[in-house]
Amino acid sequence: MHLLGRHRKIWVAALCVLMSLTLAQIAVPAAFAEETQEEKARQSMLNREAVNALWRLKRALKDDGFYSGRVRLNVWRVAATEAGKFDPQKYEEFKKQLYEKSVNESLKCFEYFIEQNSHHDANMCMLTWKMHAKEIGIFDEPTYQEFVKRLNGLKEKKPE
Repeated sequence: MHLLGRHRKIWVAALCVLMSLTLAQIAVPAAFAEETQEEKARQSMLNREAVNALWRLKRALKDDGFYSGRVRLNVWRVAATEAGKFDPQKYEEFKKQLYEKSVNESLKCFEYFIEQNSHHDANMCMLTWKMHAKEIGIFDEPTYQEFVKRLNGLKEKKPE
């Protein structure tokens, strides 16, 4: 008993350390659980945003023009990256679809404005076709030269 009284401060300090370690083991998992729930909620929100962005991109590829589709492609890329679901192969596939659609629409545009005898508008369509075809690697120089000849022929026919 005398020994206990003599080292009372040491025993109290040891007991406090032991109690704090016991309480820390109880409190730490609760703190991690809160972070985990918050992280799960955030990840769920990011996944939802990525899915919504993908849906909007697919709709834009089907219904919208080039610039709207390009914006949707970039929004999807960012949302998917933040969610950890970005697939570069899918990105390239969507990008190719977008540019192919633009190339096809530019060809239609070129033909329409050639029929309308509008040199300036046909030229803009031709340049868009050229730029987007180069972007996806389907540019054909002989086809381009044929378009230039047709465009120059239109300019010569046009009375000024």
